[in-house]
Parts: sequence; C-alpha cells; structure tokens
Amino acid sequence: MNKELEALERKLEIRNRELAEAHSHIAVLEEKLLKLKQYRRELKSLKEERRTLRKSPERRIGQVLLAPYRVLEKPAKTVWRKLHQQKPTLGNSVAQSEYQQWFQRHRASTQELQRMRVEARSFVSQPLISILTPVFDTPVPWLREALDSVLAQVYENWELVLIDDGSTATDLLRALPALAARDRRIRLVRLESHQGISAALNRGLDLAEGEWLTFLDHDDVLEPDALFQNAKLLQENPGLDLIYSDEDKLTDEGFDSPILKPDWSPDFFLSCNYLCHMIFLRRDLVRAVGGFRKEFDGSQDYDLLLRISERTDRIHHVPRVLYHWRRSENSSASDVRQKPGQLEASWRAIEAHLERRGEPAHVTVDWRTHAFCVRRQLFEPRKISVIIPSSHDPESLKRRVESLISKTSYPNYDIVIVQFGERDKVREAGEDFQVLHFPDAANDSAAKNYAVAQTDSPWILFLDDSVGAIDRDWLTIMAEHVQRPEVGAVGGRLINPNGTIEHAGLVLGVNGIAESAFHGFPAEHPGVNRQLRMTRNYSAVSSGCTLVRREVFQKVGGFDKALPRRFADVDLCLKIRSAGYLIVYTPLAKLIGEAPVSETDVIGGEAIIRQRWSDVLERDPYYNPNLSRKRADFSLGDN
Repeated sequence: MNKELEALERKLEIRNRELAEAHSHIAVLEEKLLKLKQYRRELKSLKEERRTLRKSPERRIGQVLLAPYRVLEKPAKTVWRKLHQQKPTLGNSVAQSEYQQWFQRHRASTQELQRMRVEARSFVSQPLISILTPVFDTPVPWLREALDSVLAQVYENWELVLIDDGSTATDLLRALPALAARDRRIRLVRLESHQGISAALNRGLDLAEGEWLTFLDHDDVLEPDALFQNAKLLQENPGLDLIYSDEDKLTDEGFDSPILKPDWSPDFFLSCNYLCHMIFLRRDLVRAVGGFRKEFDGSQDYDLLLRISERTDRIHHVPRVLYHWRRSENSSASDVRQKPGQLEASWRAIEAHLERRGEPAHVTVDWRTHAFCVRRQLFEPRKISVIIPSSHDPESLKRRVESLISKTSYPNYDIVIVQFGERDKVREAGEDFQVLHFPDAANDSAAKNYAVAQTDSPWILFLDDSVGAIDRDWLTIMAEHVQRPEVGAVGGRLINPNGTIEHAGLVLGVNGIAESAFHGFPAEHPGVNRQLRMTRNYSAVSSGCTLVRREVFQKVGGFDKALPRRFADVDLCLKIRSAGYLIVYTPLAKLIGEAPVSETDVIGGEAIIRQRWSDVLERDPYYNPNLSRKRADFSLGDN
C-alpha cells in the first residue's frame, strides 16, 4: 500500500512539474501575443497616418512636380534588375550562407564522384538497394528533382519504387508514367485510393526486391554519393542492420539548417527522432518487425526505428550530409506544428516502445522545443551516499548542507563530507552529515575513493561543495537513470550563478582534452538542434555532479589518483564506457554552482589521458566530427 501511495505521489509530482512547464510556456506565448497585438495597433496607426498624408495638398503638389521623372523610373528599374539578377542554383544561393560555403567544400566534387562510380563497380558485395518513395499530389517539378537525384547516384545497383497513394492532381497523374519510363530501374505502382503513408510504404515493402531499403520523400533530394557511402560501409561492416547519415533542409535560398548527428545515442533517440533522414535498413528486418503501422502515420518511421532498436544494436552513423529535406509550407521540416498529429504519434510511439521493454514511464513534452522527456518509474529509492569533498569552514558548509536538504525530495540518502590535506576545516559531524578525515590524500580523486570505501550505499553521488539544488526532484530524476542496468553514470545540468551553463556533458578532444558542451550558453537556451534541453548520451560528465552505482564504480577501479580532478572525471567515465555502460546527461536535473579552482600538474595528467584514450579523443562518438574542435558549442568545424 505504501509503495502504491509513493508511486501515485511521484506521478502527481511529475504531472505538476509538467503542468508548471506548460503554464510557463503559455505565459511566454501570451507575452508574445500581447506584443503582436501592440505591433498591430501601431501598424494600424501608421496606416491611418499614411492615408492622411496621401490625401494632403502637399503630396498632390509633389506628385505633379515629380511626374516627368517617374516616366523613366520603371524602365530604369527593369534594366537594373536584368543586369544584376543571378538565378540561384540548387543549394547555391546568390549570397551563400556560412553553411552553404562549408557544404560546398565538403560535398563530393565531380572528379570524386567519377572515382566513386568506378570504385563502386569493383565492390565485392553490390547489394540491390530498394528506394521507396510514396507519392501523393506532389508538385511535378519537385518529384522530378527527387528522381533526378536518384538517377545521378554513382552506385548503380538500385531500384526506385514509386507508390502513388491515390493522387488526384491532374498534372501529376499525366506526368507519372513518363517519369517512371525514364529508367528501367524505376517501378510505378498505384493504390486505388488514398490510404496514407504507412499503407503506401508497406505496399512498397511488399514489392521491394532489394536486400537493403532506404526511403526518399517525394519532394526531397539525395546527394549523388548517398547510396555509395552506405554500400561502401557495408564492404567493411557487412553485419550492420541500420545505417543513418547527416541531413539538412532544402529551401528556396539553397541548403540550410544542417543536422550533424552523434553516433548511436539511445537516450537522445528517446528525446527525438534524430535519425530521420537518411536511413538504410535490412529489408528482412523491417518485415520481421511488422513493417509500418497505420496508427502511427506522421511518425511511422519513428515507430519503426524504435521497434528496430529493440532487435539490434548493430547501428552505424555516416557523418556526412547525404539527404536534403525540403522545407515547404506544409512540411514538418519547417515546423512540427505544421503537422500536429505527428507530435502525438511520436509520443505514443515512445510510450509503446517503453511498454514493450517493460519500463514503466511517463512521457512528457518540452513545449519550448517539442522534444520529449521520459520520466521512468523509480522501482526502489535505494540509498545514495552524497560525497562532498569540502574546503569550506563549518558555518558556510552547514548553510550549504541545509540548503541542499531543503531542496531535495529524494527520500533515502546521507551526506558525507570528506576532508583532506591542509583544507581540513570541518572537525565534527553535523546533525545532517558525517565527516571523514583523510589528511594523507594525494588529491581530490584519492579522497573520493577513500569516502566510497568508508560507505556502503548501493548508489553514490559525487557533488562539489559549491553546488546547490534548484528543483527538489533533481536527485530523483538522476536516480531514474542510474537504476537502469545499461547506465553507468548520470550527470545533470550545472548552471553558474551568472545564469550560464557550467556543465552539460563533456565533449572530448575539443579545446584540449575535454570541454563542457554549450559552456557559457544561457541556462535555458535550447542549444544547437535543441540538444542542450534534451536527455542524451555523452562520453563523459563532470564529477561536479555525477551519480554512479557502487558495483560499476568498483568494477572499473574508481578514480585514478594519479590524475588531477578534471582528467580523473574523464578517465572514470571512459572506463565506465569501456566496460559497456552508457553515460547519461539529463537537463531536468538542474543545479547551481561555480567552477572548481584550477589545479596543478595539468600537463602530466593530459599526457596520461592522451596516451590512454587517444582513439576517443580523436573521435568522440557523441560529437559529430564535422563540428568545431576549438569549442564545444556544436558549431561548424573550421576545416
């Protein structure tokens, strides 16, 4: 009975938090609406003033005086436009954006494409790739562009299955047979009536003869080397089941809004369908999980991929922009609100996935970003030892502990203060904490290891003495993740007193050994592609606030006392990852605290890390290699 009551209370707490965030979002929208109404009133006033001026005697006199000059105005403007107009080409606007310039440097050149075509013909394995493209009342020029991009593929063993889902547009119905006749590898099938995206895709799935499937929306565009890059990967890794690549948006001004993705990040995938385009799947695996489901139309690909992820972890990422998703008025590429049913379908797909995995959870929406948040049921609030190395005087420490207790709703924890070296200022334990003295500790890492050995709690939280809680459920949120058998460590969102990000996961190989993701960004900023406000995986998190399971900590040998603290954090997390566990960052666990004091022996520690973890420093799997190596802000790389 007590457990049921606790579960209900916790569910109520989650719902209340969700409701508070929704109210906050509504308040922001109402503020914007008030400003919009004010702008409309001002615009109306300006229009009235304009009408008054147009009727004034002064304007009429001016029109008479200027009449001889206006005779020549229109022809002059026409000539000027013709002389200076330059028609933009696909992906290449007149004034290229920073991304367009970057993309032109990184996409395959004509010479490279020719080399790829020759190389593809020598592949030992040349699997047939079935491209499924449902068509419904598509503007003919857009469909023609999509087909052109398939015909331009340098990997030639493909088939394109066009599934007309009951189109009624006359020009499209006339054009389809001619478009399908352009190449013998194009097959056209028609459904008798409009049945929806899942039904159309399942019809294509039934007809597909290829060992591998990929999907091309009827108005999108592939890069010429899209199929080649995937087929090449299969030469080296024939056992893969799912491959995905990077993507961007196709607009009237050219390519825009790149999505440069991390390698497979299961927690990130539960926050949003970041795989999206383009994806390669084994045809037999898609059939084995039941294909597409009509009840998830709008997010049918998300639902399929969630079911695929339950069957395999042989998932690989090609860090290259190979797919251009057209941004149009009715496309969710522009805004998810264009298709409100899509958000609900995604929501239900995540809930169904968690239910199949036997993980009781509540899925909420971050209404600012339309990303999802998974709040798992905490099966048992196991005891947590909060280990705090401290250099504060007794009175200051007492205030901090009292503040921490008052803002922590987790029911089962104790606080352990560990003192070492010359920083020994706390002599006695308080009512709410115990003190461990370790005067011979070499450094912070040795002190933490000592404290762990003196406690017996199954879960351990390392917390800086300058860090305080913001929301009462911060520790509960972290515990939801650490209870998962596949998770080894959990980190939260640490905010500086000035309102900027101190820690939000660590990116490796950036600006030296590691740098905090989005360091210095405003605390509530969404980050690039909303990643600052999404639960996701990183290679490491800061021990300024890290929750681990005791058995995992002991299995990997704890902190390396030969390393200063900033490198010991990275080393611990990488050892945990090497043991097969995930590192989770959750933005929902918000805390406030200052950066730790700078350390000595940084050079020696850096040398150890570089020797021990050179591979992951060269290529952090949770940070796209096309992003900046100078700063962890997820901006484009400089190369």
